[in-house]
Amino acid sequence: MAKRLFLLHIGPDPVDVSEMTEALALGQVSVPEVEAEVVDHAGIEIRRTHKAAGLKRKHVEGAWAKVVRRAWKTRSDCFVTVPGFFEATAEQAALALDGLADFKVALVMTSGFAVEPPAAWTSLVKEGRSHVLPSGLTDVQLAAQVARIALMEEEARLDRRLAKIGRRRKQVNRRLAA
Repeated sequence: MAKRLFLLHIGPDPVDVSEMTEALALGQVSVPEVEAEVVDHAGIEIRRTHKAAGLKRKHVEGAWAKVVRRAWKTRSDCFVTVPGFFEATAEQAALALDGLADFKVALVMTSGFAVEPPAAWTSLVKEGRSHVLPSGLTDVQLAAQVARIALMEEEARLDRRLAKIGRRRKQVNRRLAA
């Protein structure tokens, strides 16, 4: 079974996911049902900034795992936005990506082209799966771009599958001819 796509928006600008669901559905992308507070806590947990946020560790512990579990339960490609991840270090990014081992991760950044994408994230994701979009997109425009990215990933997966089937068909034809 193919891994599901996890489209991770790491900011730096926050977006309103509730306005994006219809446009995301065009690309067959769903949004896990988690509260905005849990997603904020996930960003705080991974970056270990709970003290600066005035929280205790027990208040944020397990927030990222909860987001990932809810994403898994959607049983489809999903989109999650955690703007707090943009400033994460390489170790923190690796920790966040460890929880996504069952997914194929694609990064989405709305930092524009003036700001360099964070190397801590781009170095940990396979080449071609980091997407930098212009800053200042509306939520609906961002959702359309994310749906486009999901459809491009699906097209690439189907192309690989067709190539594999083509090779297998040639092998079968050679055996039949022999």
